[in-house]
Amino acid sequence: MKAITMMAANFLRQRRWPVLLLFAWILATAALAGNFGRGRPAEADIVFHAQHQAIYICIFSAFLAADALHTERKSRRILLLLAKAVSRAEYLLAVLAGTVVLAAAYALLSALCSIWLSARTMLPSAGIWQLLPMVVAAAMVAASLAVFLSTFLNPYFATACTLAIFGAPTLLHAQRHAGWVWLPGFPFLVQFLRFSFRAEWSPNWMSVLAAVVESALFWLLATAIFERRDIAVPVE
Repeated sequence: MKAITMMAANFLRQRRWPVLLLFAWILATAALAGNFGRGRPAEADIVFHAQHQAIYICIFSAFLAADALHTERKSRRILLLLAKAVSRAEYLLAVLAGTVVLAAAYALLSALCSIWLSARTMLPSAGIWQLLPMVVAAAMVAASLAVFLSTFLNPYFATACTLAIFGAPTLLHAQRHAGWVWLPGFPFLVQFLRFSFRAEWSPNWMSVLAAVVESALFWLLATAIFERRDIAVPVE
């Protein structure tokens, strides 16, 4: 556990500047949605901001996790890590832990901005606190799926495939079928797009349970593949 924590902390440290820029972008988009504090923002703009940020957090998490293996192999740092009695399963788990921590911080800042915006329009903010764990769960399954795919795909293609898996069931109207909450990521996409500050929106907590199970499964599959990869081979 100590090794995983240290690797996850190092993962966060190495990506601090891009993350800080993204945090600044969150604040800038919230200020834009709130008309920079002038007047009363439109409810539609606030809802769009919350939906947009929830989806973007998943994209950010998928890309961050997918790029981790490629970057570490290209810099050869991964050889040093695995030479210190760290298993490949622990290494992948550290990547996922670091990504989820960043996503949680991102989601929390986005939630606080949405609460500020909702307060300015006298909208109830209870839905934001219900949305927050949904966003973190969606980011977790996005990161784990991206890590799994990145063990045998280019990180950009792995990210694209992750997003395609999230969105493809929309074309088939999969939410009409039993068991749709077990499709990776798709239930969160549906709930994000349906989000509103009104009482008629309520989260499907079964999708959070499904995300935890799916994330563990993708981690195990990623480990099984990564154990068989020759990481000494340089990547371009």
